[in-house]
Amino acid sequence: MENKTRKFLSVKEVASMLGIAEKTVRKYVWQKSIPYSKINGHVRFDNARIDAWLLEKEVPTIDEILN
Repeated sequence: MENKTRKFLSVKEVASMLGIAEKTVRKYVWQKSIPYSKINGHVRFDNARIDAWLLEKEVPTIDEILN
């Protein structure tokens, strides 16, 4: 059986990773626009899901659209 270690991040860590304010991350949670989990009443973010969410938000360049 494969051992998968999931890395969970706090609001502070996600804010730092994205270069935005913690208040903005909390707003995304409130709007349910960012993937998160509630663990014992604390908001936590799966690092892999945040990476995937960021990829979904990517805007293609003109070259990528035309080719």
